[in-house]
Amino acid sequence: MIVRQLATRCASRIPIAVAALGLWACDPGPEPTAGPPSESARPYVTGPFDFRTGDLEAFGRDLDQAVEVTDRIYQARGTANAQMVVTPEGRVLIDTGLPTEVDRFIEQLEAVDDGPITHIVATHAHGDHYGATDSWAQEGTAIIAHAEFPHNQTYLKALSPLLMPRNKIFFPEDTPDIPRFARKAVRLLYPTIEPTILVHDRYDFEVGGVRFEVLAMPGAEGSDGLAVWLPDEKVLFTGDLFGHIFPMWPNLTTIRGERTRMVMPYLDTLDRILELEPEMLVPSHFYPILGKDYIRETVTKIRDAVAYVHDAVIEGMNDEKDVYTLMNEIRLPEELAIPEVHGKVSWGVRSIWDAYLGWFHLRSSAELYPVPPYAVHAEVVEMAGGADAIAERAAAKVAEGRPVEALHLVDMALAADPDNAAALRVRLSALEELLERSGGINHYEVRWLEHRIGETRRQLELPGA
Repeated sequence: MIVRQLATRCASRIPIAVAALGLWACDPGPEPTAGPPSESARPYVTGPFDFRTGDLEAFGRDLDQAVEVTDRIYQARGTANAQMVVTPEGRVLIDTGLPTEVDRFIEQLEAVDDGPITHIVATHAHGDHYGATDSWAQEGTAIIAHAEFPHNQTYLKALSPLLMPRNKIFFPEDTPDIPRFARKAVRLLYPTIEPTILVHDRYDFEVGGVRFEVLAMPGAEGSDGLAVWLPDEKVLFTGDLFGHIFPMWPNLTTIRGERTRMVMPYLDTLDRILELEPEMLVPSHFYPILGKDYIRETVTKIRDAVAYVHDAVIEGMNDEKDVYTLMNEIRLPEELAIPEVHGKVSWGVRSIWDAYLGWFHLRSSAELYPVPPYAVHAEVVEMAGGADAIAERAAAKVAEGRPVEALHLVDMALAADPDNAAALRVRLSALEELLERSGGINHYEVRWLEHRIGETRRQLELPGA
């Protein structure tokens, strides 16, 4: 039974008091400009494609019909895709997309086939993948999710007042702007489902002569990942177990804030995929990938890259190197390099370290107590001659090409004098230097730096803030 807490076909099912606050937009807003239809409508790709996270904003929005991937598999495309498998006895959905896109998705997929929906598989507990389930489910529809799904759904809902404004920084197009006083009410609208079938390792079913195997595959988006395997077609629906671009370095700890994704279960997942030998992958973002050899070679590369970094972190920890040293030292060899568009290798190093060793680094006894380092920053600044003196030293760090050290100094100066113009100007120059160095590759890094640059410009009352 679906818990009807989020209206996807909108106003009639939203509690009136909450709707009045405008906390969840039923209207997704202006349609972004998309690429040419011929590009968005490609049924699949056979190799790497030149897309990045930001391209999700427009993906599929220019299409007025579902994409035929095979003669049985159709996609409605958007920020997150909904996949439909058609059988003579009904339809199976793998992910349902965002609530704000569900009307378009239903129209497109039902134009292909409007038979009963026998099963819906939620590949993991992110709202862009299961949030429209309420609009799709019919009487008797089985809702399938991982056994970990309810736990992840619960904590994400509990933290939604905190996580939504964080998500706004990184995904502004898909996240409503909520005033601080109203954020806790977000939980009233958070999409939740009650799966009828929970999968610990594997669940098999058949509809209209088509065999489905639902496999537990924790991956790059969490411990509750499911994949759906069509053994007769050699097609694997992967949700987000690779992330959203194939291939990419996994986001083991997303800086927007979520539970750490553990490496060893992810490596087991990649081995399980290799054992299946799929001929097509159908992720829930961007395009399906066709080609047994390309898939095998790429999955092997991802597995070997993650294993390489994991083992290097373990070796470095046993050599008693601190986490920052390892973040600087560990690099993928050229033959294992994969795009760092969402996660980064250096962040992965820290994620592995923290997952295994926790928050106490045995560097200072002060780590054990609830007094942060910045509690004494103002006093240090006073002893150093004031915020202007610290800002001058920080400016020298930027000039020397050491913007991160400059940020450390600026943080101290601003702890003593939050509106110090000299310190803010140095912070702005350091952030702009880091943004330029980023090359615009990693979505999270770029969006965060742009956010902080905007904040700093507003504090300085500069044009373009």
